[in-house]
Amino acid sequence: MAEETGRENLAAAYALVARGVIAEPAKRSQQPAVPRGKEVEVALVADFHRRFPGESLDFYVRVQPGMDLASCGLEVRMPDGLLFENSSRLQGDGPPGPTVRSIENSLYLAFDFVAGVGAGETYEYILHTVIGPTQGDRTLDVSAVILARAVADGEVIRDEESLAIAVSAKGSYVRYLPSLYTRDELMGRFLMLFESFWAPVSQQIRQIPYVFDPTVTPVDMLPWLASWLDLTLDPTWPEAKRRALLKAARRLYQKRGTARGLQEYLEIYTGGEVLIIEHRAANFVVGNRAELGNSVALGRDNRPHTFTVILRLPADRLTDEQPEMYWQKHISEIIDREKPVHTTYTLQIEINEDER
Repeated sequence: MAEETGRENLAAAYALVARGVIAEPAKRSQQPAVPRGKEVEVALVADFHRRFPGESLDFYVRVQPGMDLASCGLEVRMPDGLLFENSSRLQGDGPPGPTVRSIENSLYLAFDFVAGVGAGETYEYILHTVIGPTQGDRTLDVSAVILARAVADGEVIRDEESLAIAVSAKGSYVRYLPSLYTRDELMGRFLMLFESFWAPVSQQIRQIPYVFDPTVTPVDMLPWLASWLDLTLDPTWPEAKRRALLKAARRLYQKRGTARGLQEYLEIYTGGEVLIIEHRAANFVVGNRAELGNSVALGRDNRPHTFTVILRLPADRLTDEQPEMYWQKHISEIIDREKPVHTTYTLQIEINEDER
């Protein structure tokens, strides 16, 4: 009788959709990873991936359908050692909460979208849990499975995502103490308190290298990072251009004041082709009758130290907000800032229609 009741309970937990979508309990797939389809996707994230017994842990699960689905069910599996408290609906008009079943020491939280789901909608939940007691270090595998059908008797659409939570039975700070204390269970648990309190600070310290990386640093940090290099970033520049300029700053500083350095700078900013022509004396020979004085200059138009910048700008760079005059002004500002102070130049902008 007990065995028959267990089978009925198991069947009820597997019924993620009341209209016949049946699946095995959510678990980490042993099959090779395959590209996700566009029909429906499930995402599962946790606010922490390393916890101590007694600490809270929140999971965020999101369902995003790419098409209208007549039936849809979501199941989240929580293993033994993870205590479920409650859940909240953050977005969408899905079921207010899950149906909870316990099977073989694991919890199965089933969300049944009775009315189906619509394409482009987002359904998101937060699951509040607490890490249970443990005698040793362990890993908790949590997974979420979505099962759906586009039509009543159509093919079952499935997507799955899983993650692992590392649970430590005692604080890692104990390793800094003499070996005598490592055998003391009370000391190991006592140090967990301090490690939990200082975890946010430790996390910030570990993230510091990313602050100095122009590729991933927050956009608000870009001007501050540029100030360390005495580099001025125009706030009107696209974010991608500012990051690329910061990333190339060391290389550009080595070439600052040279034609090659200015060329790279302008190519990063405009995304076009830049040609710089320096006007020097051609076939100049000093002979017995040569005369040099204040009226003679080597350069162009009787001006010394002159050069011409030819910019081939892709046609798609010209918009109503950024006409040719916009580019003329901003490029001139860059050249004035980067060129040697005693030089003069001429700027020519050519529109490359082939790249429209």
